[in-house]
Amino acid sequence: KLQDQPKKAKFVTLHFDRKANVVGSNDNLPIASMEGPIIVADQGAWSRRGKRFAQEDAFILHEVHDTRERSVLLAGVMDGHLGTAASKLVQAELPIHFSDELLRHLGKSTSEMLSAAWEATSQSYWANCLSSDECVADYDPREGFLNANTGSEDAVAGTTAAIMALDKKLGHIAVLNCGDSRGVILNSQGLPIFQTIDHKPDMDMERLSEGRKLGKDYSLPQCRFSKWFLLVGEYEYAVSRSLEGPLATSKGIANTPDISVIQAEAGMSGLIASDGLWEVIDTEEVCRILTNLRGMGKGAGDAAKTICSMAIERGSSDN
Repeated sequence: KLQDQPKKAKFVTLHFDRKANVVGSNDNLPIASMEGPIIVADQGAWSRRGKRFAQEDAFILHEVHDTRERSVLLAGVMDGHLGTAASKLVQAELPIHFSDELLRHLGKSTSEMLSAAWEATSQSYWANCLSSDECVADYDPREGFLNANTGSEDAVAGTTAAIMALDKKLGHIAVLNCGDSRGVILNSQGLPIFQTIDHKPDMDMERLSEGRKLGKDYSLPQCRFSKWFLLVGEYEYAVSRSLEGPLATSKGIANTPDISVIQAEAGMSGLIASDGLWEVIDTEEVCRILTNLRGMGKGAGDAAKTICSMAIERGSSDN
């Protein structure tokens, strides 16, 4: 059964038995009895531009090592908007910050290192990207400038992110999510046993309302044609969490991620994709497709390519 994460928890540890039941939801619960080395049988990624003016998404597929035979496989997707500056910065810098954490803090858990790497990457974005013109929004002639009348000084490139970090020595999988890119973990039977929660504006209604009561200039979620959004100037944002510049941040869009921890078991698979996939194919069907592709002997890279192509064929307009 697919289990939801607690909405307010910073770290969540999930334990799965053979029936995929959650038996713990506290990061401090012991999982040492299940720890053990994990061999990654295959890994791969694929990126394809949809009907957008440019490919603003980016991905990470990178292995980092410490000096004591501990290695961590990083895999992630960043869904950029208003340009590539933010997604490319996360792609380039997060593995470096994670590697620094792994080398300097040998006793840290995978989830703690991933959280620290995300925070360091966010600080770098705010310190460097926003102090220059590198993150000024790109103009998209197909979609227009998001119908915004605010100047380019306010329009800053941002990005969502979904990232998995697999500790190959201990078998811990830390999953970070900020926005509506989605990470899914399948068991050996191909069934989804974990997925991240999309950060749609309505799920952060309480946080945004509390901010307004405290005098902050937060936007409140609005709904039109069954789709929730936040007004940021004259932009409409479909997420309540994302790595953003000053304008969006002042309106309540936060870079605070959810981080969950899963104990890996033999036969598990992980899949991460931007919302360009999820807007046309739901989680259960994607899992069935991936399981069928694996059964046909497709490698991870070919499977990723096939799934991206299917999303485009089904009418996805996004990257």
